[in-house]
Amino acid sequence: MRARSLPIAAALLVALVVSAAPAAAAPLKGVFHIGTGSYIRLRQPNNGPFFSNPYSADADKTYTLLVPGTAGGLRTGAVQGAPTPAFDAKGNSLAGSIIKPTNFAGVLFGLATTSAPSISLSGSTLSGQVNGLVAQWNNQTFKQGGKVTGTYNAKKRTYVLTWTSLVSGGPFNGFTGYWRLQGRFTTG
Repeated sequence: MRARSLPIAAALLVALVVSAAPAAAAPLKGVFHIGTGSYIRLRQPNNGPFFSNPYSADADKTYTLLVPGTAGGLRTGAVQGAPTPAFDAKGNSLAGSIIKPTNFAGVLFGLATTSAPSISLSGSTLSGQVNGLVAQWNNQTFKQGGKVTGTYNAKKRTYVLTWTSLVSGGPFNGFTGYWRLQGRFTTG
C-alpha cells in the first residue's frame, strides 16, 4: 500500500509547486496614457527638500503635474524621439508626444525616448525599464529613465508606474526625479 501512495503523493507535491510558481511576466505593447495624478517631483541633493515649482498647477508646488501629449502617453515597444529642432528660441522643449510641454521654473519641459521602453505584467504587478526616457528643458537633455515598478488593474485597464532617477548636469545636477504616471493602458 505504501509503495503506491508514494507516487501519488509526489505527483500532488509537484502539482502544488507548479501551481504556486509565479506567473511568467508578459511584455505589454501599447500606450500608458497619462492621466490625472501623474507628476514629477525633484528632491534636492543629500535627501534635501523637494524643489518648489512656482508654475505648478498643483496646490503643493513640489508636484509638477503632467498632462498627455499628442500620443496620449508613454508607448512601449517604440521610440518617441525628440523633434528637430528639439527646442524653440527661448529653450522651451518642443517634445510633445508623451506629455504636453509643461512649465517648470519658467521654461517648458517635455519628454522623449531614445530607446523603446519595455514594461511587463505578472499578475497585477508591472515591472520594466524606461532607460531611454529623457527630459528636455532649457536647451538641455537629461536622462530620467530607470527601473519602473507599478500595478495594473486588468478589469479597469488602469495602471500606476513609479521610478526615481538622478539628474546629471545643468542647474539641477544631483537632484533626484520622483516620477509617477497613472491612467489607462491600451494595447496596440
